[in-house]
Amino acid sequence: MSGQTSEKQRTPPWGRALLVTVVALLVAGTGIVLIPRDSGTPPPVPFSEAARAGALEDTLQLRESAAALSSSAGQGADQTALKDAVTLLTTQARALLVPSEATPSATATTTGRADGTTRSDFVAALSASGTQRLADAYEADGGIARLLAAVGSAQVLGAEKLAGAWQLPIPKDAAASKTPIPAATPSTAPCPSVSPTPEPTSATTDASLAATVRIHQEAVYAYQVALKRLDTASAGTAAKGLAAHELLLQQVEALTRANCGDVPASEAGYRLPEQFAQDPAAALAAMESSALPVMGDLVALSTGGTRAWAVDGLLAAARRSLAWGADVPAMPGLTLDAGELPPLPAPGSAGGSATGPASGSASTTPSTGSTMKGSAPPPAG
Repeated sequence: MSGQTSEKQRTPPWGRALLVTVVALLVAGTGIVLIPRDSGTPPPVPFSEAARAGALEDTLQLRESAAALSSSAGQGADQTALKDAVTLLTTQARALLVPSEATPSATATTTGRADGTTRSDFVAALSASGTQRLADAYEADGGIARLLAAVGSAQVLGAEKLAGAWQLPIPKDAAASKTPIPAATPSTAPCPSVSPTPEPTSATTDASLAATVRIHQEAVYAYQVALKRLDTASAGTAAKGLAAHELLLQQVEALTRANCGDVPASEAGYRLPEQFAQDPAAALAAMESSALPVMGDLVALSTGGTRAWAVDGLLAAARRSLAWGADVPAMPGLTLDAGELPPLPAPGSAGGSATGPASGSASTTPSTGSTMKGSAPPPAG
């Protein structure tokens, strides 16, 4: 009897085939698809996004440390320097934010970690953060690379400035790229016999390299002219600047050829502003500052060895600007309107608003936020 029951319950082969056909028709008609079970492993975070998020986290922590030091500092130069640091780091953190992070939880995790920070600790941490940002800029995507290079340059220079003001050891210089500069005649594959010529205003690596060649050509000429008008003390600084630009010009010409670009021909002379006759030191400061956006463009538009050279060059250009007394913005090499940046969220219920620097801090300009001031060489006699 049980055998007869088993025979009745067994599905015939044609029945199984009919069932499969019905399921297939249902899937085709309703759009139902079978989705494999989620493994639970989140997708990997792209390097550029991880580098930006790391920069934001470090900058927020540095901002909190600077605010804690400022609250315990007396009046005078120390207070001003620390408030300037808070303003600088606030501008940078706002530039590093993305809309999804503009929530209270985005900054609440940093609250309370600045207790016990010393001046020496802060200078070391600021320099280390800047150096890491510059290193990340070598590998990040174009726009993020420019952002990281700007943040890193300002943080390294800010650490150097504070170390000098507090008579602390100058932090170890940001590690320069280990990528060798190509020789004047690259040994790589030959360039094509006919290469497209980019439009003068097009955003390409070739156009950016050409613009960089031109700024160094003009800088060499400007320093040669200024040397004849400066006093002895300033002339020493100018001589170093001239040697630096001559070397940089050779390097960027080699990079241009390695990228199969055309090196712009140098001119017999360049028209310099009237300021060179009246105040050559200030004119050199303005000239060095004008190179920052050009170097920022090259960071964003290049890759590999050219990118590494541009990142290192941006920091060097900002340092030369400071040496001549120029004001270096919070984001050197990046043009932005600080008024259009997203505000920082309040760090939980205990921190209050984080949309700006600490009360009484140095004012920010509408276009660049906090700036660092250099010490100009003695004026020409």
